[in-house]
Amino acid sequence: MSLFDFKKINNTFFEKNFGFESGIDITDDNQVLYRKNVVIKNIIFVSNILYTIIFTILSLGDESNWMLTVLLFPVTFFVNATLKKMINKGADDKMSQTIAMYFASFYMFLSSIVIYFKLKSGNQDFLKECGYILLYYSLTICAFYQDKKMLKNIFLWVFIIVTILHFTVTYDVLFDENNKDILKFLTTFFQSIAFKDIFIRSLLLALFMLVLYIYVSMANYMQDERKIELIKRRRVQEDFTNVVSKIFDVTLSSGKMSEDELHNVEIVGIMSKKLASLLSLSPEKCQQIYDFSSIHVQKSVDFNPNDNLSEDERFESLRMQTELGSQLISRLQLQRKCEDIIRAALEVVDTDEFIQNQREIQNNMESQIILICEMYVTTRSVKSYKRAYNHQKAIAFMDSKCKIYFDPVIFDRFIRFSSDFEAIYDEI
Repeated sequence: MSLFDFKKINNTFFEKNFGFESGIDITDDNQVLYRKNVVIKNIIFVSNILYTIIFTILSLGDESNWMLTVLLFPVTFFVNATLKKMINKGADDKMSQTIAMYFASFYMFLSSIVIYFKLKSGNQDFLKECGYILLYYSLTICAFYQDKKMLKNIFLWVFIIVTILHFTVTYDVLFDENNKDILKFLTTFFQSIAFKDIFIRSLLLALFMLVLYIYVSMANYMQDERKIELIKRRRVQEDFTNVVSKIFDVTLSSGKMSEDELHNVEIVGIMSKKLASLLSLSPEKCQQIYDFSSIHVQKSVDFNPNDNLSEDERFESLRMQTELGSQLISRLQLQRKCEDIIRAALEVVDTDEFIQNQREIQNNMESQIILICEMYVTTRSVKSYKRAYNHQKAIAFMDSKCKIYFDPVIFDRFIRFSSDFEAIYDEI
């Protein structure tokens, strides 16, 4: 397996299990909450595995840790099973998803408290404060929900409970035998290092909560703006689709082509490819000219994409169909340009202004290659306004009436090898 394939698989795995916007409509609040619950459930599962691994390592040779390590297994199973049961009720069950959100948040906080208490009361001094970091970790996980109301409630309970922990676990202040006299306790406590430490811890916790709340507020604002923009884009996209569909329906509704007309389109394509090769264009360019010459009979516009497509996929489908419609219109414009030039020449209404206007329409090499072949096939065919010409008369007509519309190099190359184009027309 290559490094690129590994990265691709890794990105797919991460997006599937930890991507907050994977496969959902961000304008639907229920779907967003459902997806957040799924992702945070996966984060809790990974966290529980890491907790178990940590305590398994710590319990080796330490009798005080083995019981908590054993208990983590059923707790982990129960929490994930409960969350999964609530989440699997579906995005439409908002009550279950909301309960799952609070359940996950409180579990993360309570598990961090239990681990902190266990490490603090253990025999390994260097680990006693490590569990305190998990309190901040649990708050960060709660902030992933980006729910300001829930975060306010969590912050209130966290601050109260952590304050109790400061006076009972971090420093055993309340149960000290010397602190039975309240006045003596207050006098001693405010002068102690414990007070300073608890004050700094509380201040840092409050500051961290404030930063998280600001982050969530900012994220909520950005999310709401994205929702508004997406809703606007959908409305504009629907209006645009309807308008463009009607325009293309009118422009491209030329009716069913006859067998002779389809036959002529094929001849024009083969001639265009031949002329392009005579002009030393690359094989890829020759094929592109051939494909474009027959695009109006080979393809059609469809502005009704599959309903199972995502929003971005639907937008991309609309963009591609619009681009296709533009190519179809360009090809039909060339066909109409050919008809207009021939009829104007026959009716002697090809004024200087008319010639100038026609020369400005798709005046590039590819279009001129197709146009000159289209003009030859049209002069050789029967039309309502003309009879069919033989090869010599068709070439003479084009040389006298149509030469002015083309680049001299393209026109001269076509005339020089006109016998080849006659053979293509007669054979096909």
